[in-house]
Amino acid sequence: MAPAERSSRYTQYVRQTLATRIPAILESAAEGQEAEAVRRLRAIAATVAADAPMELNGDSWPLPGWEDLPARVDGRRPREAAFFDVEHWLYFRILQAVHHAETRVDPFRRVKHRDLARHIDWAAQAIRTTRTFADALALALDANAHDLSQIAGPAARLDLGRDMLRIAPDGLRRLNIVADNFGGEFVADLVLAIIAAEAGLDVVVHVKSLPMFVSDATAEDVELLFAQLPRDTEFGRRVQAARERGALRVAAHPFWSAPKFFDALPLHVLEPGAGVLTVLKGDLNFRRAVGDAVVPPETPFEALRVLTVATMLSLRSIKSYCVAAMDEWPAGVGPDDFPMDGSISLAQHIPARGA
Repeated sequence: MAPAERSSRYTQYVRQTLATRIPAILESAAEGQEAEAVRRLRAIAATVAADAPMELNGDSWPLPGWEDLPARVDGRRPREAAFFDVEHWLYFRILQAVHHAETRVDPFRRVKHRDLARHIDWAAQAIRTTRTFADALALALDANAHDLSQIAGPAARLDLGRDMLRIAPDGLRRLNIVADNFGGEFVADLVLAIIAAEAGLDVVVHVKSLPMFVSDATAEDVELLFAQLPRDTEFGRRVQAARERGALRVAAHPFWSAPKFFDALPLHVLEPGAGVLTVLKGDLNFRRAVGDAVVPPETPFEALRVLTVATMLSLRSIKSYCVAAMDEWPAGVGPDDFPMDGSISLAQHIPARGA
């Protein structure tokens, strides 16, 4: 944990999230659910509102990676437990409430797919003006500013690290895209995937196997998107062509949904080595890559307790307390007062542990 004078941003963020965002997320999850599921969801909301001790029974949970979470949260209160653990407790409980393991019900599908046709139309326009790999990386970064778990969008547009996007595909053989939000951001990621695949790269888009964090892309979301892609548009044709020749694949390893940091990431998932670029999308993925560090913002990556197992290019809008290696700031903001609403779009290279 950070020194006392630096931890106020963490405390403020957690308090506000527990008071406003989490109740809104639970209300969204309850839409269209049967009465018993609604009752369970309201019980979760009551636990959060009362800051009551959390409980988690994972005996019947079918997916690996969650075995340690009950011991990390049982008996602890939401305001005192590590926020990373509280978030995963919340979504675990939501999925239990709707019997996801048995029914495969996605409590956020209605929200995620509401504007899908509009997002596809936008991508059909965007792909016509996205010419280079660097342009596609910039598009993927810009698209992270909004996600459906946020109550409000960013209040400003502030950029940092854009020079790191000046990457040519020459010399690359594989692109990993660790996806974040479905909808507008995901179709922007597909534009990046198409540009890379057409440049000769093997592209793998990594998505979640569980519906988490409201808007995170899942394998089922992607299947539905591909089914709706119109073949008579440039975007649809180029996506399908890349898929048919095997240059664009989607993978959903259980690790991406598990409450673990990226120092535990099975390295084979990324097939790392020379010529591999891994693009890490979004704020939560950044937090997982650096152990959800709460440190002075200028702290170098190499000084963190946790680092990822492979070098990654992080593309995110800052939506939390978690920052590191920040030796410059946009005009008007700084380490003690930076916005956490997605206003700052940031590209950073995160080194692997020991690199």
